[in-house]
Amino acid sequence: MSAIITNSEIPAFHTVLYKRINDYFRENNRSKKAGFEMWFKIWVGLFWYFGSYACIYIFTTGNWSFFWLYLFHGLSHVYLVFNIAHDANHHAISHKPWVNKTLSYTFDACGINSYLWRILHHDQHHYCMNVHGQDETLAARGFFRFTPHTPKRIIHRFQHLYFPFVYGFLTLDWVFVKDFDYFVFKKSHLAKGLKHPAREYVIMAIAKALYLTWMIVLPIVVLGISFWWVAIAFTIAGFVIGLTASIVVQIVHPNETADFPKTTNEYDHYVFYVLGTTADYAAKSPIANSVLGGLNLHVIHHLFPQICHTHFPAVTKIIKATAGEYGITYREAKTMYGSIVQHYRLLKQLATEPYIPEPSGELMATG
Repeated sequence: MSAIITNSEIPAFHTVLYKRINDYFRENNRSKKAGFEMWFKIWVGLFWYFGSYACIYIFTTGNWSFFWLYLFHGLSHVYLVFNIAHDANHHAISHKPWVNKTLSYTFDACGINSYLWRILHHDQHHYCMNVHGQDETLAARGFFRFTPHTPKRIIHRFQHLYFPFVYGFLTLDWVFVKDFDYFVFKKSHLAKGLKHPAREYVIMAIAKALYLTWMIVLPIVVLGISFWWVAIAFTIAGFVIGLTASIVVQIVHPNETADFPKTTNEYDHYVFYVLGTTADYAAKSPIANSVLGGLNLHVIHHLFPQICHTHFPAVTKIIKATAGEYGITYREAKTMYGSIVQHYRLLKQLATEPYIPEPSGELMATG
């Protein structure tokens, strides 16, 4: 937050910002939910997912053709998660709950339980960004030290070197371990106290069984591909999905330009919390804005999570302009590569930076 902003001006900024964003939709007679562009992306994603899977059975002539077709299908999972599942689970696609609910299961189609994802993402990320011990996205099995308030481990000394390798396995970890950890075993302190309806256990069991049948069993049974070759293809596809998803998502919060507050109440207003802990990237890239589901424009997502991501490029311009008028820092990297570099520098810095302990009793698990 810039020092030139006075206490009397602080309410004006967020009031003006919210008004301008709402005025944009009203004056242009646009819904905050999905329009033609979003529905086109939804149909593209679904066609890619089912069409690419059908191609595996139509065009496979041997192990290598199977592998490349399988990998192409795996990339459709990335597209679905970025462009459909994320919006659906934020109720950003439609005013009709059943539409969002139905499309939210695209997460389950990619092996990740949508119900648990909503709990962790909404309650243990959106309102506690970059806070050690509360922001679930910073946990990462203890492999990384994302904040100066995270205790140092010997392995963290090399985190800037091994992060791509570990990132690649985070999605596979979610599919096979994390869902069960949080649902059944509740080993993490972030999972303790979470109570789930019985139907969600049934849905998870059915969804996992269908996913594993879809991705592993059917290629073996129908195509006669060996188990080990399918397992290799599955692991490599999962690694590509995990690496892509982790890079795209992680670089918007833990990077060298971001704040790392000790608690969530260090800011005068939530809008300043978002602007302090979140950095956009590649805002002017038509490719990034088309395929990343708005995850590169993360400031507007945290301010208005129920706005469909196809509106983000236009609304982000309003945020940037308004912040500039009030002398408030709007964090951004011009390119995705630039944002990755900022993330790398943070990891390298925190590999050796001293640990800043938390005041006793200040951090508590949520959920």
